[in-house]
Amino acid sequence: MTLNCNRRLAYVLLLFTALPVWAQEGQESESTRIDQTRLEQSSQRAAEAWGLNQREYRRYESIMEGPRGTWSPDLDPLTALGLEARSQAERQKYAEKLVETERARVEAELAFQRAYDDAWQRLYPNDMPVNSFSTRDGEDATRSVFGSNPSASSQRLNVVVATEGCDQCDATVKRLLNSGAAMDIWVLDSNGDDDRIRSWAAQVGIAPAKVRAGTVTLNHGGSLNLDSSELPRVAPRG
Repeated sequence: MTLNCNRRLAYVLLLFTALPVWAQEGQESESTRIDQTRLEQSSQRAAEAWGLNQREYRRYESIMEGPRGTWSPDLDPLTALGLEARSQAERQKYAEKLVETERARVEAELAFQRAYDDAWQRLYPNDMPVNSFSTRDGEDATRSVFGSNPSASSQRLNVVVATEGCDQCDATVKRLLNSGAAMDIWVLDSNGDDDRIRSWAAQVGIAPAKVRAGTVTLNHGGSLNLDSSELPRVAPRG
């Protein structure tokens, strides 16, 4: 009788000992399901943002885990899928999707730029607007300013200058102003200071009305990969 009681007691103790393990396993399983659901929802939102279905987006993720992800780590889904297309029809499909996406992006940015210009005109009608962060860094910035063919004829000019230590910069800008040239001016040594550009612009005789009308634009050019010894630099806008 005593032996049977001891056995029952041991069995009860075993059950109580095992219960926390079962509970822990259940919690871990539930946590895993929640994480998986969140991951799937995030992937679905990303796919929808690019106009893709889940299968297409999973293929994009697979592509980026391979050599393409090493070569081009920041590639968007449409470009990645197009570059790794398995047929001409697939390549054309993603090319068209990318064109539509880029068009929508540009239209949105232009609409905001117009709103920004209107706000500037309303809030600071007597100040010359200065464009910030107008180019990307390094070589790409130079290409964005001078275009792929700087020798091509154009009615509008890109002019890179410095506000200090470059008398030729001042003389060149004054000459271009007198000729009535439309130009985008990029100031290398502005250090992000709008007032420095405005002060220099007033010094060389750039009329605020020309800037407000867009005939002349003033831009921070610190991201351009140019040496001060190369200034001033003038080229048709490509």
